[in-house]
Amino acid sequence: MTDATTTAPADQPAADSMPESAPSVAPRRLLGFRRIALLELGLFFAVMLVGDWAFGSGLRYEGIQPHPFWIPVLLLAVQYGTNEGVLAALAAAAALRLGNVPDPTLNQDLYQHLYVLTRDPILWLVSGVLIGELRMRQIRERDELRLHLAMARRESEAITRSYRALKSVKENLETRVAGQLRTVFTLYQAAKAIDKLDEGEVMLGVADLVRTVMKPDKFSLFLLNNDVLESVTNEGWDDEQDGYARWFDHGSALFERVVGRQRQLCVNRAEDERILNGEGVLAGPLISSDTGEVVGMIKIESMGFTDLSVNTVENFRILCEWIGTALAKARQYSLANEQRIMTDDSLYSSHFIGRQAEFLALLGRRMGFETTSITIRPSGLSRLSAAQRAELASAIGSAVRDSLRDTDLACDFGHQGSSFGVVLTGTPLEGAKLVEAKLEKAVREALPLALRRIPISYTTQKVEARE
Repeated sequence: MTDATTTAPADQPAADSMPESAPSVAPRRLLGFRRIALLELGLFFAVMLVGDWAFGSGLRYEGIQPHPFWIPVLLLAVQYGTNEGVLAALAAAAALRLGNVPDPTLNQDLYQHLYVLTRDPILWLVSGVLIGELRMRQIRERDELRLHLAMARRESEAITRSYRALKSVKENLETRVAGQLRTVFTLYQAAKAIDKLDEGEVMLGVADLVRTVMKPDKFSLFLLNNDVLESVTNEGWDDEQDGYARWFDHGSALFERVVGRQRQLCVNRAEDERILNGEGVLAGPLISSDTGEVVGMIKIESMGFTDLSVNTVENFRILCEWIGTALAKARQYSLANEQRIMTDDSLYSSHFIGRQAEFLALLGRRMGFETTSITIRPSGLSRLSAAQRAELASAIGSAVRDSLRDTDLACDFGHQGSSFGVVLTGTPLEGAKLVEAKLEKAVREALPLALRRIPISYTTQKVEARE
C-alpha cells in the first residue's frame, strides 16, 4: 500500500476510502515531487549560497563540520520521504561541487582525492535513502491505519443507522402496546403490594395497585359496612369542585347493581351510564374469589380518554377480584388473630387485652384502685416502605416491653405496628403521665436513626368499666 501523501496514483484509493466527514486532499506536485518541498529546497540553497558569496570564503562552507547542507537532506527526508530526501541530497551535492572542485594536495593520491570530493555527497545520498525509507514505512502504516479507521467509521455509521431504525420501530411498537395492554409482569409486581395479612396494609397497597394498573386521575375505595358502602380512600378528589358521594346505601341503584347483582359498571354502556349518574367512569365490586363475598367497591371517577378500552375494562375486573380476595383474607386473618392471647412480637393481642382491661376496671372499682391506659400511635406510615414499617413496629414493641413493670400489660391493637396499647394496673392518671414520659424517651432511643423524625402521639386515659 502506497502512502496517500507520496504519489498521486496512490492518493486516490485512500482518499476515496475516507468518509465524507474527514476528506483527504492530495498534495500538489511537480515532476513527482511536492511543490512545497521544491520551494523549501530552493529557498534554503539560495540563502546559503548568497550568504557564502557575500560573507564567506566562497568555498561553499568547505571544512565546516557538520556541513550546513545536512539540514535540507535530513529535514526533507524526515518530513516527506525518500523522493524528496534523495532530491535534497543531489541538490546539496550539486551546490557543493559545481564550480567548487579543489585540486589534490601533494600528499593525496587519486583515490584519496576522490574520497574527499565524494564523501559528503555519498553520506547525504545514503542518509536521504535510509531516513526517507523509514519515513515511507511510517507513512504506509499511517495510511493503513487511516484506511482501517475509515472502514470502522463506515461500519459504525451503518450500525448507528440500523440502531436508530430499530429504536424507532421499538418505540412505535411500545406506543401501540402501551395503549392496549399492561404486561403480566407489571400486574404481578403491582399485585404484590396487597399481598398482606393486615387489612390496613392491604388498603395502603390498594392505591399503588390501582395507580399502576389503571393510571386514573381520580379514584376511590369503598368498603361494605352492613348495608352501606362507605368511602375509605379517595385520590385526586377536589373537595371544592367535585361533589362525588362518599357513601351509597342499599336503596341506591349503584349499590343494587354493584353489591346486589355483583355487576361491573362502565360509562360506555348506556344503562351503566344512567346508573353511574356522573359518579364515575368505572365501578366494580370487590369480590373474594374464595368465598364469593362482596367486601366493597372500587370506583374510578376520571381517567384519560385513550386509556379506556376493552382491555382496560377487563384489567379493572381482574383488579377488583384481586383486591376483594386480599381484603377478605386479611379480614379472616384479623378475626383469627383476635382469638390469640399473644402476638408474634410477644405482646398481648388487642382482643385479649380489651377483656382484661375491662375486668381490671371492674375489679378496681370494687377494690378501690384505678386502671389507666396509654395508646401509642405513629403517624405517616403511608410514606414508609413495608420494611421500614416492620422495623418501626419492632422498635416500639421492644421499647414498650423493656420499659414496663411486671404488673403492666402491653398489647398490639392488631394493626401491624400502627397502634400499641399499655394497660397500667393500679396506677392513677398522674402516675400514668410519668409512665408516658418514660415510654416516649424509651421509644425515641429504640428507633433507628432514619425513623427518629416519625411523629408519634401518646394518649393517656383512665379505663372505665362499662355499665
